[in-house]
Amino acid sequence: MFFSLMAFMAMNVYAKDRQVIVGSVNMISTRNIESSNNYVLLKTYAGGSKEEMKAARKQKIVKIEDAINETVQKVPGGEYLTNVKIWLINGSFYCVEGDVWGLDNTGYRGFQIGDHVTYKFFGKYRNAVIKAFKDTNTVVVTLENGKSVDKKIDELIKAE
Repeated sequence: MFFSLMAFMAMNVYAKDRQVIVGSVNMISTRNIESSNNYVLLKTYAGGSKEEMKAARKQKIVKIEDAINETVQKVPGGEYLTNVKIWLINGSFYCVEGDVWGLDNTGYRGFQIGDHVTYKFFGKYRNAVIKAFKDTNTVVVTLENGKSVDKKIDELIKAE
């Protein structure tokens, strides 16, 4: 009796974090792709981290289309995915992992790569240059001393 109870508990713990690949495709999109545009690779293996899979479980994404949109929209300028793996999490929720492609130097919320920005740091204003978009809320900026740091977009002011 004790052994069967322990086996049942172990199976429940295993099933709680179960992730299964249900499909792999070369390219996928929920939008029309313009063949005349020159798309570039923006991010590799987007949507495949453990944190992103946990987020998919919390968001309860039950349609593959919504999982695709979630992965593409996390990358500023994202348009479509290549080398895609579709995961089924806990038998109910979907998560999509793949390489996000989009237009080069796409701006986001009025900012572009290479823009000079200012932000407040412990009461003093600092200058920086936007190096890359990390996600829809965060950018990587290069400081005047050459260091790169992550900053929230809401903290930045465009410098002229």
